[in-house]
Amino acid sequence: MLPLIVGVALAVIGTAGAAQATEESSSVDATNPDPKRLLTGFASETRPSGMAEGQVGVLTLPGAEVCVERSAGCSKGDVVFALEGWQLYRATRRWAFGAGVVVGLVPTAHPRQPPEAVPRDHTRSYFTFEGMLRYYLYVGKDFEAWTGVLGGLVVVSDRFDVVDKTDDRALLGGRGVTIGTEGGSLGIAGGFAYGLSTHWSLLGSLRLSEWFLPTEPARDPLGSEASLTGRNTALMLGFGVAYRAAL
Repeated sequence: MLPLIVGVALAVIGTAGAAQATEESSSVDATNPDPKRLLTGFASETRPSGMAEGQVGVLTLPGAEVCVERSAGCSKGDVVFALEGWQLYRATRRWAFGAGVVVGLVPTAHPRQPPEAVPRDHTRSYFTFEGMLRYYLYVGKDFEAWTGVLGGLVVVSDRFDVVDKTDDRALLGGRGVTIGTEGGSLGIAGGFAYGLSTHWSLLGSLRLSEWFLPTEPARDPLGSEASLTGRNTALMLGFGVAYRAAL
């Protein structure tokens, strides 16, 4: 009698399991697939990935006092053409981190030099090396948007070259000298990406940061000063392309 009862119980359990499996398979089939299988584009990424980004843009320092000799007066603000590149690791669909560089060239601010000074050409460039942590607020099929924080190193380079090669006052040393000013940066950022293919996308980003430079400017042997000092607000707008690959 006991073997018969056990056999009937096993048969009932097996029938119930088969019915449940049949019900689940009928709810996820060709006409009603698993919703996760319908995801495409950015939203379908489930594995960690590496990303390389390159952008061109404009770096602005709207409130900067740009000087080479404070007694001669300063220029207000600066606008610079900039190139930037980033290497990032996207650990999940929502989080990514990495580092990048920005090189700012061809500044528009040209501060005055004292009339009694040795006539010299002045050029200036900006360089930043920063780390970034991103959080992706929205991840869709062809579009995603993110926000993040960043911080790192800032270097402002001022190059002075003597204009008149026959000026006796330039014979005591080299005809050119560079003043480097180093500091730190801290800021916030936001951006978006629009997918072009499996690996390529278009980018846009906006960053707002504070630069913290020495308050006392460095000087060269002829008395010219570093053009940027103290605390300055920097705004960077860029557009470019990105390449990503699953790891």
